[in-house]
Amino acid sequence: MQTSMLYTMGMALDRAAEHGHPVRLLVEGAWLDGSIAAVDSLGVVLETAQGHHSVVRLERVAAVSVASESPLRAPIARTPYREETVVRPMPGARTA
Repeated sequence: MQTSMLYTMGMALDRAAEHGHPVRLLVEGAWLDGSIAAVDSLGVVLETAQGHHSVVRLERVAAVSVASESPLRAPIARTPYREETVVRPMPGARTA
């Protein structure tokens, strides 16, 4: 059975705020970096390490980048490294 989940920018911001993950917001073509001090359905308060803060309307945010793994990501199975690599030449042109 397949399942699906809608993962919105608001959910990403809520998750980042809850877990303290740094974020990047794309606003009017410029990236703003920082940590989320507050977020609601209208906007977000973003704090920087230098002590500055920005208040941004969510309708102006084009993209959100969260410095953590996606909660929807399936685990990647690790495969052992293979030292045996077989190298073969590319096949030549076929004759008609």
